[in-house]
Amino acid sequence: MKLPLCPYCGARFLYPDVRKAQNENRGVCPHCGKIFRIFGRAGRFVLYAVSALLLIGINLCLMKLPSANLTVLLVVTILGVAVVRLLIPYTIRYGPL
Repeated sequence: MKLPLCPYCGARFLYPDVRKAQNENRGVCPHCGKIFRIFGRAGRFVLYAVSALLLIGINLCLMKLPSANLTVLLVVTILGVAVVRLLIPYTIRYGPL
């Protein structure tokens, strides 16, 4: 997984720029000034599906431990969701208009 590149000039975008534009349909390259299309719903869906299965599996394994209570399961789930939220910009791609 990498941050997206401009489809015209190949410039790599920074994490905060991708994060701001993740819900838009079009963007403008600050290097070449050309307009491009933003897409990534399929990658986001795969990330959510894989992470949900992984978190469920981790929680099921933790439930078998006698010392794991609901607080431990909640903390593990919250940390997993936070990591997934940080990975969303890596699933976004830019394409020519």
